[in-house]
Amino acid sequence: MKLAKALSILGLNRLPENEDELNAVYKVLAKKLHPDAGGSEEAFQELGEAVNYVKRAIELIKERSREKEYTSNSLNRKRAALREQMLRRRAEEDKLRNQHAQKWIIGFLLVLTLFGLWLFFRPKMNHWMVEKNKVEQMAEVVRLDFHSSYTIAWTHNDQRYEKEINGRFIDGIWIVGPAGMPILPGAKFIVAFNGDNPDYFEVLDQFIHTETAEKYFSLVKKSLSRYLQTSENDPEVECLFWRLLDEYGVDGIAHLHFRELPMRKNWSHNQRTFNTIAESPRFQELYRSCLFP
Repeated sequence: MKLAKALSILGLNRLPENEDELNAVYKVLAKKLHPDAGGSEEAFQELGEAVNYVKRAIELIKERSREKEYTSNSLNRKRAALREQMLRRRAEEDKLRNQHAQKWIIGFLLVLTLFGLWLFFRPKMNHWMVEKNKVEQMAEVVRLDFHSSYTIAWTHNDQRYEKEINGRFIDGIWIVGPAGMPILPGAKFIVAFNGDNPDYFEVLDQFIHTETAEKYFSLVKKSLSRYLQTSENDPEVECLFWRLLDEYGVDGIAHLHFRELPMRKNWSHNQRTFNTIAESPRFQELYRSCLFP
């Protein structure tokens, strides 16, 4: 018997959803087809076969549905397990990456700290070594880089020493030393060094030779004459220069030389720092002493 014939015997155009629906149809037809109710034995037997066939079909569909559901649940469990493994593996990879990144950051900070400590203690160590056996000698500028460095030379115990020094490049023109004035070829100033090991030395360019002072006067007299509103050859120009040099040293002359520069070009010697000195009572006193000797 085929399913279509079984459904036709039961008077159905579709498969019942469950056995309860099938039994309800069977009860109605059994009353009509039962031999005791006037039906035939053959028709009643055929009804039973149709009901059994449809029951098996319902069970088969249920079984397939359960298998499908089981398969679906199994796939979902597998997918969930794979997703969990993937998330766990990703979390482990992220942890390893974070650990590597932390190691690099810690290493970088350690190197940066050591470099900072080296920069901080190097001048102190150098100064300590110089003070152990301090010798002062007049050094001369023998070479200019014109970008960032200059070379000085001095003689000690009949031996010549040359040292290259990094300076600051100001206004695209000048290389300046620690005291702030431009380093000029042939300029002479004091250098302090360890007599046993001159590799430890300090530039003391605030203590200059008279010849170097004359060079600085030639360099700044035009600016000074503009400030005094007089000619470069007026005696008060030279007077004020030497008095400023005696009172404020090379640092004061550097303020004068760079007095027209803004702070962004030279943070240590500029228009503001010169105006601060110029407004001081001592500067005004020196200024008046040269105008009215």
